[in-house]
Amino acid sequence: MSEDKIGGMGGGIERRQFPRIVVSTDVNFTVVLPAYELGTTKDLSQGGLCLETKRKLELGTILRLTFDLPGDKAEHIEALGKVVWQRPRDDGFATGIKFLV
Repeated sequence: MSEDKIGGMGGGIERRQFPRIVVSTDVNFTVVLPAYELGTTKDLSQGGLCLETKRKLELGTILRLTFDLPGDKAEHIEALGKVVWQRPRDDGFATGIKFLV
């Protein structure tokens, strides 16, 4: 089932502002205290990412994120993001993060 289309499965209207790329990389994140936790990306775009984590996070929570983009020359990213949605999964949660400017 596509999470980026209106109306459920296939054929819907695209709602995302930026195209997604499939990427899996570890992400360190912290809510308030500088004690990082570990999650993994599901996908990533210029506007945000999907974070797979064991922890339930409230909508609107601001996260500090640090991760390395894979590739021939890895790029280290540090960003702030806001939790905009969260869905339970068998092994934790899929969490939509919108990057903050």
